[in-house]
Amino acid sequence: MPHLFFEYSGNLEIDTQATLLRLNEALVGSGHFDENSIKARAIRLDDFLVGTQPQARRAFMHLRLTILSGRTPEVKKQIADLLVATVQKEQAWPEGAQVQITAEVIDMQREIYGKQVL
Repeated sequence: MPHLFFEYSGNLEIDTQATLLRLNEALVGSGHFDENSIKARAIRLDDFLVGTQPQARRAFMHLRLTILSGRTPEVKKQIADLLVATVQKEQAWPEGAQVQITAEVIDMQREIYGKQVL
């Protein structure tokens, strides 16, 4: 816990390792997560469509963070905003393209979450 899923449209050039590191550092900096508990992965989506106009220059990034239940909606919103702000920084955005960045924070039920560290 937590698990970070970073999905992005294949028409974006992303340095995934650098981006994942910045995201993990931001999550640690939030004070809500231990450094070694964050599991992040990047998923490039080559089959995608934004809207109904296939020829439009559109792209997206979506961040989904699953965390153990117990945090307030306000804290989860702060974390979602932090994730969006973090990926927005230092990216080389394609000229003339519309890029949508979204984030959601989802609770995992603490009572039924299993974990083993070996």
